[in-house]
Amino acid sequence: MTNQLQHPRPLGTRGYFGIGVEGISKPMNLGNLFRSAHAFGASFGFTISADYSRKTARSDTYLAPDNIPFYEHDRPDQLVLAEGCKLVGIELVDTAIDLPSFRHHRCVAYLLGPERGQLSHELMERCT
Repeated sequence: MTNQLQHPRPLGTRGYFGIGVEGISKPMNLGNLFRSAHAFGASFGFTISADYSRKTARSDTYLAPDNIPFYEHDRPDQLVLAEGCKLVGIELVDTAIDLPSFRHHRCVAYLLGPERGQLSHELMERCT
């Protein structure tokens, strides 16, 4: 019999996740997303070609950008992720993997597209 604790995963494999958007146009949707991301333990948030204003995103009652690292980018080519971090696009396309069968990565940034459109071709090409 051993007194050592059994860990479900090896130590040092905790990982992290971030949530980002490209081109979201409705401030309340953006506020809801970042409030939920913060509540579920996101390590960071980011926008690409989307204006996040604390004044108009009133639904973000956590004020996530004040509590987790938050990055705003004007263009897709400005997005830089840490080495080993996978970019996963959340999109309704024929090549998509259904969420229940998707294998989530240990270090990942999830990216959502605009309400009335899709992620840009440039970002779709970068997604895992």
